[in-house]
Amino acid sequence: MLNERWNKILDLLDERGSLNLKELMEHCKVSEATIRRDLTNLEDKNLLYRTHGGAMKRSAARGSEESVEAKRADFLQEKREVAKYICDNILQSGQTIYLDAGTSTYEMIEYLRDRRITVVTNSTYHLPKLINNKIHTIILGGTIKHSTQAVIGSVAIEQLKKYSFDICFVGCNGIDETFGVTTAEENEAFIKATALKNGKRKYILADKSKFGHRKFQKFAELDDVTIVSYEVPEEYKKFKNIIEVKSIKED
Repeated sequence: MLNERWNKILDLLDERGSLNLKELMEHCKVSEATIRRDLTNLEDKNLLYRTHGGAMKRSAARGSEESVEAKRADFLQEKREVAKYICDNILQSGQTIYLDAGTSTYEMIEYLRDRRITVVTNSTYHLPKLINNKIHTIILGGTIKHSTQAVIGSVAIEQLKKYSFDICFVGCNGIDETFGVTTAEENEAFIKATALKNGKRKYILADKSKFGHRKFQKFAELDDVTIVSYEVPEEYKKFKNIIEVKSIKED
C-alpha cells in the first residue's frame, strides 16, 4: 500500500509538475499527516522537492531545470489566460518590450499579431513564432543554453545594457515572500536582472507552482516587480503587486 501510494504521488507530480497538500490528500485518500510523512520520505530519497504547502517533481528543484519543450506543457491553459490578460490590459501599440526566454512569455506571442510592437528577446525558441506572426524582433547575440534555448553570456548582457524597454516580461522558477524572485541558473539570472533594470515597467509571469520556494539565484526583489499569475496561493494574495487573473475573470 505504501509503495503504491508513493508511486501514485510521483506519477501525479510527473504529470502535473506540482500539487498542493489538499490535492494529494484527495487523490490518495489519506490524511494530511500521512501525506506530509510521505513527502518527507520521498524528499529524503531525492524523488521530489517539497514546497510550501505541497510538492514539485524533482526535476524542478533548486539548481536544475527541465527543457523548454517539457516545461511548455505545464499549466498551458493558465499561461495562455495570463498572456491574453496582459495583451488585453497592459500592452499598447507602439511599445518596445522585452520577452524573456520562457514558456509563459512564449504564449504572449500569438496575441502580438497585428500590433505595432517591437520585441527584444534572448529566446531562440520564440523566434519561429515571432517570424510567423511578422513581429518586429531583435534577438540578442551570445551563447545559447541548450536546455532553455536562451541566449546568455557577456555579449548578450552588453547588448541589453544599450536598450530601454517600455515593459519587460520575465519568467521565473521561484517566488519567496522574503527572499524574492529566483531562477535556477546564474547566467540566466544576470540576463533577467539586466533586462528588468532597463524596463520602465517590470512584470514577472509565473504559474502557481512557482510560489513558496526558492531557486538558486535571486534576480529581483518582490517589491520591485509586478507578478501576474492565473492562480495565486492564499498567503500571497496580501501583496498588492501580485495580479491574480483567475479572480479577475470570475468578477
